[in-house]
Amino acid sequence: MRWNDDEINYLKEKYPTEIDIEKIISHLGKTKKAIRHKAARLKLSRKTIPHNKPKNLDHRNIIDKRYYEKNKKSIYEKKRGRLRNRKLELIKNLGGKCEICGYNNCPWAFDFHHKDGNKENDVARIIHEGSKDKALKEAEKCILLCANCHRELHYKKRMGV
Repeated sequence: MRWNDDEINYLKEKYPTEIDIEKIISHLGKTKKAIRHKAARLKLSRKTIPHNKPKNLDHRNIIDKRYYEKNKKSIYEKKRGRLRNRKLELIKNLGGKCEICGYNNCPWAFDFHHKDGNKENDVARIIHEGSKDKALKEAEKCILLCANCHRELHYKKRMGV
């Protein structure tokens, strides 16, 4: 069966929309395979919804929840890895050692201390909740201190020593 101009124009108009393909089939009187083949030759594409991603958002949430419950441990481990790498990158950008005493053994013993006190947000919180760019931007306002030097610095400021 040949396609006439009216059928081709109808296909060009309706195929890329979200109209149900069954309506196109019934209007044109062609098979689904013939319609898809002609659309491919005309380089038409449709917004497809995979069979495991239903239109119903409540159902989508249920599927996402099931996936999370099934893969909770690996999701958690991947997130921890990303956060660990983000902190290590920030430490590397700031020199990798304490500005006061030169400590450089354990990267988890480092704190980010804001130099000028213009603290928009806590770097540790941004590492966990914000984007990588926000964390880098905030870390540029900081110096790297080991936990002991950081506590001593704040103690001296508080006590006026």
